[in-house]
Amino acid sequence: MNEMNNKINVYISIVSHNQQDLIIENFKSLNLHSDKYEINLCLIDNTNSSKLKDFAKEKNAIYHVNKIKKGFGENHNKAFEISKAQNDDIFIVCNPDIIIEKEQLIGMIDYFIERNNQISSVTCYYDREKKVLSNPDRYFPCFFNFVFSIALGKRFHYGSNANVTNPQWISGEFMITRASAFKKINGFDEDYFLYVEDIDFCYRAKKANIPISHDKSHFIIHETQMASRKIFSKSFLMHLTSVYRFLRKHKIRCLLKKAP
Repeated sequence: MNEMNNKINVYISIVSHNQQDLIIENFKSLNLHSDKYEINLCLIDNTNSSKLKDFAKEKNAIYHVNKIKKGFGENHNKAFEISKAQNDDIFIVCNPDIIIEKEQLIGMIDYFIERNNQISSVTCYYDREKKVLSNPDRYFPCFFNFVFSIALGKRFHYGSNANVTNPQWISGEFMITRASAFKKINGFDEDYFLYVEDIDFCYRAKKANIPISHDKSHFIIHETQMASRKIFSKSFLMHLTSVYRFLRKHKIRCLLKKAP
């Protein structure tokens, strides 16, 4: 809570891996003014872009530049640290290729707070026409679920219920968290450089009895590139490495079913 004006603090964490043009294009028109919330962009710059730094000044955003490139989890953890988010503050993990309307942003924050949610996703479309839905029904996968999903481009660890309200895990493409919940599970595991951090995050939340929810009444658009689905690409191999780390870390030994 902002003690000066009694507004709830909201921090939107975005990491740039040389994606400054995309971030500027997607967020330059987003009006962050709100009578109820103190909404702040928190920009982590992995490539020291003067253009992104200037944009951060224009938006009065929190800005941090890395001396060396860091991974997804470590960067968002840094954003959480420098935001100084506390207790009931809202911390949103957001990809650079997300498109969001202000009305939707305010609505999803209202929805999140009114229901006392702790970690939540919203409806995600992969196209601007809102015809291609990212299925929110996800469960913790085992080894071959992962392998087949990555190799064949079909999500074998997804269910068929598009109306699910409590998925086992949600995507790090856009994740709304209460600061107290993020802090309780120590944020993202920084041993992952890219991929599976979101599943690991939600798995640890489950162990800590922190509920995961899904808000189907509000939406974002994610114009994703799906780089990890290109078999034997660098992204594909990195994804497999993260899969192995997750299964080994949590001692998940099953081969083709839902993880415990």
